[in-house]
Amino acid sequence: MRVEYRVLGSFEVRREDEPVRLPTGNEQALLAMLLLHANQPVSSDRLIDALWGERPPPSAAKMVQIYISRLRQRLDPEPDPDAVEQGAIVTRAAGYQLRVEPGASDLEEFERLRREGTRALAARDHARALDKLTQALALWRGPVLADFSFAAFAQQEIARLDELRVATLEDRIEAELALGRHAELVGELEALVASHPVRERLRRQLMLALYRAGRQADALSVYRDTRSLLVEELGLEPGSELQELERAILRHDPTLDPPAAGSVAMSTAERAGASSPRVLHRRRVAWITVAAVAVGILPLVLAIRALTSSGESEAIEIPANGVGVVDEGKVVAAGTLGSSPADVAFGAGSLWVSSTDGHTVSRIDPGTGAVNQTIRVGSGASGIAADDRSVWVANSLDGTVSRIDPRTNTVVQTIAVGSAPVSIALGRGAVWVASKDDQTVSRLDSRTGILTARIPVGAGPRAIAVGAAGVWVADETRGVVFRLDPVRKAVLDTVNVGNGPVGVAVGVGAIWVANSLDGTLSRIDPRRATVTATIPVGDGPRGVAVVGDKVWVSNEFDGTLAQVDPSTNSVKRTLHIGQRPQGLAASETKLFVAVRSAGGAHRGGSLRLLGEGSFFAGSVDTLNIGAWAATISTNDGLVAFRRVGGVDGSQLVPDLAVSLPTPTDGGRTYTFRLRSGIRYSNGRLVQPEDFRRALERNFLVFHDAAPYDAIVGANRCAAAPRRCDLSLGIATDDRARTVTFHLRSPDPDFLHKLALPYAYAVPTSTPADLGTRSLPATGPYMISRFTPGRELTLVRNPLFREWSKAAQPDGFPDRITWRLGASNLDQVRAVERGDADVAYDGVPPELEREVETQYASQLHVNPRRGATYLFLNTRVPPFDDVRVRRALNYAVDRAAAVRTSARGAGARPTCQILPPDFPGFQPYCPYTKNPRRDGVWTAPDVERARRLVAESGTEGAPVTVWVPDSHRREGPFIANLLGSLGYRARLRPVSSSVYFGPAGPANSGRRVQVGPVSIFADYSAASNLIRPYLSCGAFKPRSGANQNWSGFCDRRIERRIRRALALQTSDPYLASRVWARVDRALVDQAPYVPLFSLRQVDFVSQRVGNYQYNPQWGMLLDQLWVR
Repeated sequence: MRVEYRVLGSFEVRREDEPVRLPTGNEQALLAMLLLHANQPVSSDRLIDALWGERPPPSAAKMVQIYISRLRQRLDPEPDPDAVEQGAIVTRAAGYQLRVEPGASDLEEFERLRREGTRALAARDHARALDKLTQALALWRGPVLADFSFAAFAQQEIARLDELRVATLEDRIEAELALGRHAELVGELEALVASHPVRERLRRQLMLALYRAGRQADALSVYRDTRSLLVEELGLEPGSELQELERAILRHDPTLDPPAAGSVAMSTAERAGASSPRVLHRRRVAWITVAAVAVGILPLVLAIRALTSSGESEAIEIPANGVGVVDEGKVVAAGTLGSSPADVAFGAGSLWVSSTDGHTVSRIDPGTGAVNQTIRVGSGASGIAADDRSVWVANSLDGTVSRIDPRTNTVVQTIAVGSAPVSIALGRGAVWVASKDDQTVSRLDSRTGILTARIPVGAGPRAIAVGAAGVWVADETRGVVFRLDPVRKAVLDTVNVGNGPVGVAVGVGAIWVANSLDGTLSRIDPRRATVTATIPVGDGPRGVAVVGDKVWVSNEFDGTLAQVDPSTNSVKRTLHIGQRPQGLAASETKLFVAVRSAGGAHRGGSLRLLGEGSFFAGSVDTLNIGAWAATISTNDGLVAFRRVGGVDGSQLVPDLAVSLPTPTDGGRTYTFRLRSGIRYSNGRLVQPEDFRRALERNFLVFHDAAPYDAIVGANRCAAAPRRCDLSLGIATDDRARTVTFHLRSPDPDFLHKLALPYAYAVPTSTPADLGTRSLPATGPYMISRFTPGRELTLVRNPLFREWSKAAQPDGFPDRITWRLGASNLDQVRAVERGDADVAYDGVPPELEREVETQYASQLHVNPRRGATYLFLNTRVPPFDDVRVRRALNYAVDRAAAVRTSARGAGARPTCQILPPDFPGFQPYCPYTKNPRRDGVWTAPDVERARRLVAESGTEGAPVTVWVPDSHRREGPFIANLLGSLGYRARLRPVSSSVYFGPAGPANSGRRVQVGPVSIFADYSAASNLIRPYLSCGAFKPRSGANQNWSGFCDRRIERRIRRALALQTSDPYLASRVWARVDRALVDQAPYVPLFSLRQVDFVSQRVGNYQYNPQWGMLLDQLWVR
């Protein structure tokens, strides 16, 4: 018997079109819970949690069994005796599953009709779109899940479906506007805007309908009302589309006119012609735009040599860190480069190669291989695209795009686009830029370079291509490809592909997507926006390009190029490169490939480092943050940040886990399966319970739940560390080799937190303290010798085997040795003489100019995800007065702070909490003389600062400045700043161990007034820099675990923090905008005096090669070559 379910209104069940009388209360709620996860198992624990919350009765499990039995009787009063599985509700491991036939749920039908309608809308078949979307909306009989409007388990789904219904309404209205029905829509739109006042799309549609109805003044009034509402309620300006519509209305732009009769849909002949081979041939030039994929470092010198091959069976090699030219399936030329190449593009008759760490672009003659010019661009040059007029480069580490004029080989324009731009493509009269941390695609006018639109996309846009009536964006994080409408500048389709899509290209009538974690190439039909083939191509697909009627894929980890035949959807030929191929580019007949070294020829030698070593004091342990430069090479966690240079180093990849899990139970459960056969350096097999021991040690050592407070049992462990037991929150199964984390509430940053060394596996016998003995290693190196304060030596781990080049590649040096206790000056001089290979603590400001001019090729400067501040204790005078806090921000000379600080080398003044080119960062600086719109600090405003101090009546108050050893140079600077405003300043020098320990500013009972601090992000998320240090919840009175040294708490800002956290999973783009508002509000309240954003200044010897800067870990020491 067919059973049908209805949730789009009151909850109804019908059997053979007759209503089924349902019980009320928990039995009905349980059925609804199963229905929301139809055809999926739901655990009994989750059902119990949904029904009774945190206090289930002792008999809860038995009661669930009784409810299930009663529901089965109602749904299947006459079960089929011959059925393999009886009834609608079947028992599954540890739970139950509701079986629902296709089309038997109004929710499923609504989503199906919506999908068909949106696809028709994307195809501009507006009449069909209107029909399908109207049918979808007609299924709604009232508020969704009306019987459970207050049930906790239903809230997330109610919110999702309400959002989907309004989005469907917006799409239906879009179709009606395209059909010229603007006059009939005005009344409905006015009512919808009143119900949904902050939905900009509805307001845009209302403005357009009013304008087309001849009511221009009313349309402009809607814009003014919208702007006023957004600014006052959310502190946000209207989006770019709404602003552009206002401008278009003011200038009577003809593109706003109603559609002419006969132009509202693609004709049948036109649709048929779109699939014609002849038409495809004419369009091929426009369709073969290649996605820009950023993966490496720039060549400095190119020496070309011709290669010959006696047959296709021979391995065809391109030199390490080189560029190869492939013609007719053979490598016909190859060039040796000075350092690792990044991405490549072909245009203006030349090959253009970007460098992430060199911050340059090289112009190369594709026929001879000669380097014609090397051009300095922005920081972290990665994605690149070119045509005859311009070369466009995405600078991934400074949030800009550089425009190069190929006639002069100079940068003629620099455009700010958002955090971490990684890929770039040309088409439809525009430049399209995918920004990874901003989760956006920016559209630039290709003539003027002006930013005309910023389009929110998925959580990890990684590659982009233009063609086939769309802009195609690969989301590496979610494993999907988005199709953007280049006219509407909105997402039209979302296509599920493989895991880790990092390359995309258009050509031969399809969209081609390289899935790095699956070893596959996905083929998408652009007309239907569906995957029509999944083709195994090799290990670690990276770049993809179309040459003629063939598709080429670079496979990074097996050193091959795969040629795919679209007619058979199979690999026709494999070229063995012998290195690690990266980005691809194509001319009409040739393929160009950039390769990195596979490492064999550069393996060996000893890498010598000098460092002060203060952070190695007492231990080299996964819990010692100062030792992480070593522990990332010796130990591993379930997941890792990709171990490469450039912005790709922020990407999460599986490490000791087989894959990245999809969270279940509403984001509260993560299950990992371990790789088999991995052993510690002492021979012991890595076991699932080792990960629980690792996190229990956090509580035993730190007595604090952060950053793992979401794990079930974490708070109890923080309260009673010696009795810490996380077995309820971290379940392990040795036989299945799984580790399952149970969270009290969803944590959008949880996977990032598991990638930190705090969560690295340690044997269950590992002591609770730090430094008792060295930990056994899983990585390519292990600790051979450690003398605190004097020496650390790493040697190769003989039991290491490379299971993932992405997560933990084998290292190059045989030995890595730190000699500790050397001053910064001595480190630099030793590298200059060749007595050391790395000055681990960088270059002091007084030597920066000397090293810059005399050793430019050995110096590498990159932005760090951190800044230096003065914290101001908002709970003690005089800094309990916001006027005083603002006065210090106005009076401080940030440029002088850069010159003074030992950390100031390469630094840049800032007024903000979030560092530049960081998620949520939008330039803002009110504390400068003559503030500018670009948010740049220019000079102090001492007069205004003194007026604020006078108003506060605090002049002459005593202020004690705590100064740790690590910031001793800033002490006199801070005292002079306070003295210039009339305060009686006194310095209190303390050791770093006291300052950063439980007896320092962390303990609010000490009432420390002010002091310097440098804060670095653990991972790339605004929540990681704001929530632990400046939220109300972070303040822990009289606790050494308190990280909110300012004691700052603002309830209005706190609400915004909670909203941003809630949005991080569902709408990361909007979350980023809210974080920007939080950052601005914190600047206005001034609990800190931000001084400068930090930069990493690395100085290496002449014999060191293959420098790579990872934004998560800095210089990748184990990937350096020692010549």
